[in-house]
Amino acid sequence: MLNDLSPVDGDVPAEEIMDTLTRLFNKAAAIEREPVDTGDGILLYTSEVHLIDMAGRFPEESLSSLAVRLGITKGAISQTAKKLEEKGYLERVNREGNNKTVLISLTRAGRRAYDWHRAYHAIVNERIAREIGGMNPDARIPIYRLLRQLENVFDDCPKTRCRITETLQKEDRAPV
Repeated sequence: MLNDLSPVDGDVPAEEIMDTLTRLFNKAAAIEREPVDTGDGILLYTSEVHLIDMAGRFPEESLSSLAVRLGITKGAISQTAKKLEEKGYLERVNREGNNKTVLISLTRAGRRAYDWHRAYHAIVNERIAREIGGMNPDARIPIYRLLRQLENVFDDCPKTRCRITETLQKEDRAPV
C-alpha cells in the first residue's frame, strides 16, 4: 500500500526503509514541481515562491545576497525576479546613491503570496512537529542520527557519481 501507516511489528529491513525514503523524496519532488495559485489566479513556481519568501524575510538584502541564501546563481535569481516583476509580485529597486546594488520589494500581490507561503509552511511544519513531538524522546535520537548520516551520504553523491562514471569508462576501454 502506498500510504500504509499500520504499525510495524519486529524488524524493518533496510530495503523497506530505503523504499519509504524514496517514496517520500518522490512525493516531495512532485510537490515542488507543481505550481501554485496563491489567490490571484496566477500560477507561481517553487523558485518564484521561494524568492518571494526570501524578499519578504530579508527585504534589505540585495539580489546577490538572496541568491546565496537560496543556493542559486545570480543569473538564475535575476531571471526569476524578472518573471515575478512581469507577473506583478515584486519591483526591483536600487539603493539610494548606489546603482549597482539591486534590491527587490514585494508588491501588494507579492505580500499576499508571501503571507500564503508562510501560512502553508506554518500548517505543514506544525503537523510535522506534532508527529515528532508525539514520539518517545529516546526514539528521536536515532532518527536524528540517521537523518544526519543520510545528509552526509547525499553530500557525497556527486563524488560517487563521478567515481562510477570513471570506473565504467575504464571498463569500456579495457581489452576484452
